[in-house]
Amino acid sequence: MASLRFRTLLAITILTFLFAAPAFAQWDWYNRVTVTDDGVMMGGLGMAFIDDETYFVFNLRSELALGQFGVGIDVPLRFNTENGELRDADWNSTYDYFRILRYIRYGTKRRTPVYARLGTLSTARLGHGFIMNYYTNEANYDGRKIGLEFDWRFGLWGFESVVSNFERLEVVGGRAYVQPLKQILTVLVIRNLTFGATLVTDDDPDGTRSTDDGVTIYGLDVELPLLKKGPFFSSIYSDFAKIDNFGSGAAVGVELGLLKVGGIFSMYSKLERRFLGKKFLSSYFDPFYEVERFQQTSTTPVRKTDQLLARTTRERGIYGELYGDFINFIRILGTYERIDGQANSGRLHAAALLSKSVARFSARAIYDKTGVEDFADAFTLNERSIARAGLGYQIHQFIYLFMDYIWTFERNAATGRLESQRRVEPQLSFVMPLNFWEK
Repeated sequence: MASLRFRTLLAITILTFLFAAPAFAQWDWYNRVTVTDDGVMMGGLGMAFIDDETYFVFNLRSELALGQFGVGIDVPLRFNTENGELRDADWNSTYDYFRILRYIRYGTKRRTPVYARLGTLSTARLGHGFIMNYYTNEANYDGRKIGLEFDWRFGLWGFESVVSNFERLEVVGGRAYVQPLKQILTVLVIRNLTFGATLVTDDDPDGTRSTDDGVTIYGLDVELPLLKKGPFFSSIYSDFAKIDNFGSGAAVGVELGLLKVGGIFSMYSKLERRFLGKKFLSSYFDPFYEVERFQQTSTTPVRKTDQLLARTTRERGIYGELYGDFINFIRILGTYERIDGQANSGRLHAAALLSKSVARFSARAIYDKTGVEDFADAFTLNERSIARAGLGYQIHQFIYLFMDYIWTFERNAATGRLESQRRVEPQLSFVMPLNFWEK
């Protein structure tokens, strides 16, 4: 059985290489080198240290792009160093084989009229993020899901949508928006006034159809762009959201941005003031939702809705976001939110990318932390953290040495709880641009 499974996976890997050959590489988290406008073939050999076990690794893990289309591939073959067997958690269900194709993408969110992504979702957001913000369906690496983002803009109106898992109905949501004055007015700023409505639901957080623990959130928003001239743009907005059978909240915010100033620098910032009622959480569907939605302890189940019940007073908070891009060389993103006067209420999301190699080095990182108390606590890895970091060094024209560090979650078979999982994967990779002979 193991031999048949290995031959099947090896065949899939070879076919994937053949499929990848004519495509073009474009950055994604799992593409650990940046190769722009080149056909590319990638593969790697190395070691993996997952919790207390060691594995020999052969994998193909990259993003391939052709025009507006992109394909993310992840074929992990991890052999236990003690018994030589494939790691069972990587290939113990039919669904795991579909995860080889990590995602298929078309377009870019909010930059092209149509955007679609099928597979793993890493930073899903609806509207201004007051209900769903940087949601991911792969917080549990071994249980990562196949979902969908699909957005379509039709001039005066459009929609955004998210489905977390096609294996079974779980998180489903969408936002529709309209600009009713755009064709009526031709000069005034108010012609760009946008109204939106959002609905997101998790039909079955505990995975048991016999229980009625579904969560539904709906909301309304309004946005008014104030300035869009040259590289400058700004807007103000307001959001309202209601969690069915629980509480409601609202937010007002301002967005400011500079796009390609002098062709070398871009910046986006957002500052939001939040007014949170009893039994309400802003950005309910966030990077930690898949971890918090349901936990089965030895004595009693714990649901994220328990956090709503614990909110017995009205609260105010703040949310900030900052993005910067310097000559397509360094890209950074940071978001932080906190409740006024409430200990351990901070939530941090940070990402950084060195887009081009410096002295043959390349690097990138993504980090999330909840329950943050202070700066020292913010960057301490524990059960409230999700982290991925990678460092690469080019030792030859086509040979790269990489070190990947991944801190996510795995489900404990005995308790049913999601617990922190650490992965360290050094790897020697072969990366060959297919048109290298023309340079």
